[in-house]
Amino acid sequence: MRARLRSLEQLMPFATAGELIAHKHQPLVSVSPGTTALAALREIEENDIAFLPVLEGEMLVGVVSERDIARGVILQHRTSVREIMTTCVHTVAPETKVPECVMLMHSSRIRHLPVASGGTVHGVLSVRDLMGSLIERHERLLRRLHDERVTLLFPYPSSY
Repeated sequence: MRARLRSLEQLMPFATAGELIAHKHQPLVSVSPGTTALAALREIEENDIAFLPVLEGEMLVGVVSERDIARGVILQHRTSVREIMTTCVHTVAPETKVPECVMLMHSSRIRHLPVASGGTVHGVLSVRDLMGSLIERHERLLRRLHDERVTLLFPYPSSY
């Protein structure tokens, strides 16, 4: 007799932040606090991203986005990453499940989430990464439930 499943999580577990970072196959792009805002913007443009972790050595000290650069340089006439970076940074551990990441991003009103452990940043997840993961999981779950439904309706191969 098959063990009874008690939740969808048992049927098909959610991915973790670390798994999503591993599937991105992109090196971490970061800047240091002493980088100019213009150089940070060039990194953003060259790498087709919208967000950069700010590292001193391997330690995360802040983050900077396109929006931070635009507001800092144009509105406040600031020129270095140190002057415009956000220093109150939300991070998650690699073992954090996707729904927890989504809830944190929603409640904190952020679009990017560094994945870090032991003081080392492994990568950055975007809202798009997380939504893509949820959509993929739901599609797999629907296919699996459909296959099980078909198996229940037609348990034996047709002999016709």
